Amino acid sequence: MFAKIIGLLALSLPLVQGGGASTALIERAGPDLKTLLSEPGRKWCSGTQVFFPGQKNYASLTTQRWTTYEAPSYLAAIKPACVADVQKVVKLCAELDIPFLPTGGGHGYSTSFGKLKNGLSLDLGAFKQVKVDKAAKTATIGGAATFGDVFDPLYAAGFEIPTGSCSCVGFLGGTLGGGVGRYQGIHGLIIDSLLSLNMVTAAGKLITVSATENAELFWGMRGAGFNYGVVVNATYKVHPLTNGGEVQAVDFIFTREQNETFFKRLASFQGTLPPELALLTYVGWNATYGGTVIILDVTYPGSKDKFLQLVKPFTDLKPAYTEVQTLPWNRLLRQVGFQLNDLVCIKEQQHSLYSVGTRNLSSPDYISAFAKYDRLFADYPDTRFSTLELEVFPTQAVVAVPRDSTAYPWRDIQGHVMIQMSFTGSPTSPGAKAANKVAQELRTAFSKTSGYNQLEVYVSYAHGDEDPAAWYGKDKLPRLVELKKKWDPKNIFRFDNPLPSKYP
Repeated sequence: MFAKIIGLLALSLPLVQGGGASTALIERAGPDLKTLLSEPGRKWCSGTQVFFPGQKNYASLTTQRWTTYEAPSYLAAIKPACVADVQKVVKLCAELDIPFLPTGGGHGYSTSFGKLKNGLSLDLGAFKQVKVDKAAKTATIGGAATFGDVFDPLYAAGFEIPTGSCSCVGFLGGTLGGGVGRYQGIHGLIIDSLLSLNMVTAAGKLITVSATENAELFWGMRGAGFNYGVVVNATYKVHPLTNGGEVQAVDFIFTREQNETFFKRLASFQGTLPPELALLTYVGWNATYGGTVIILDVTYPGSKDKFLQLVKPFTDLKPAYTEVQTLPWNRLLRQVGFQLNDLVCIKEQQHSLYSVGTRNLSSPDYISAFAKYDRLFADYPDTRFSTLELEVFPTQAVVAVPRDSTAYPWRDIQGHVMIQMSFTGSPTSPGAKAANKVAQELRTAFSKTSGYNQLEVYVSYAHGDEDPAAWYGKDKLPRLVELKKKWDPKNIFRFDNPLPSKYP
């Protein structure tokens, strides 16, 4: 069934310690990077590698971006093998104003990244370690480890941790914006499990940031962390496996004709989710079921009998297809949602994503959005890998954390509307233009009925054109800006939904 559904939805040369770079590589770089990266005095650690676009196997040996839409451009990439080299790179870029971007999982999709032109990729691909301390009930996770890398080591040790919904997203990148996900009703946001970070500052210093060391910066890192430094690893508290690690899951497919009754039923769940129940809804294209369809993915780490009672309102709608399964926690991301995770993790595709945080699951908004997607798919077949996603996660443990305790501003959001447009043609093709127009219209419509007085967006889901107040909150921005002045006065970390230089 998976294959049918997926099919129809719509050379490295190391710089050795004390040595220089290969002449063949130097010739591919611009003059500044050629000189700077090959100077013998750099004394890179053994195993640190430098790569240049056009070089054989460049794409397979460096971390490539998930989306190529409004992407940054690089003249070189460096993959440090040690923290000392991360410090050297940051110092070099700060001193000479070289635009650079730290890269962990490479899944960020804000158009703000595209403002980096002809820069340097600081590839953290060597920092993927996941170390579990069973006695302390903690896990230390490297700067490039993904959500998918974390599940097996924790599960084997008898623990879990909140994660995002997609296995290929970087764990640290997913943390720094706040970290929403299926288990947030039980354990809170990912930042609520964060104990400390080891990070390189704009001055090239390695510091520890926690509730007791650099506490004010720790506040800012939890919600706006990509503005202040490069996190090489972080330590989290981990939690005993809920329900012994056993998760109930069901995936439904509803047809075009069922969309109104489905969204009315979904709206009835507003504010009623138990802490363990998570709902992910996708509108997408599936030729087998007549074109535009709705997929609902529901998970619950509890008893099967209770789970079946909770999802009965949806089964009563007589979906076109139903798949119920019981699975271990470490297989959660890869097996639910008809294994769509494997499809959405394909890199180097064009994705233009807009998002809205909402308190309101009002069905007319979603029924209207379904109609717009249906028309888009009919008129522009090259957009049929686009989706409308609604993440409805419980908030009990999220709102239990005082709002002022972290920089993350939107703890009471009930749902994240993700308007994800994908297209196979040029970004200026008719299909791409039509998709972005629909996305902008829907963002405006959902924002008006969101239950908030202004646009509120989970920063990791931002398009990049919003006012920073939509990402960080008007009341939090002055404090965040003061932290920026202290820790990054030259604004070298300025490409990931950046803070303004002053506010208001």
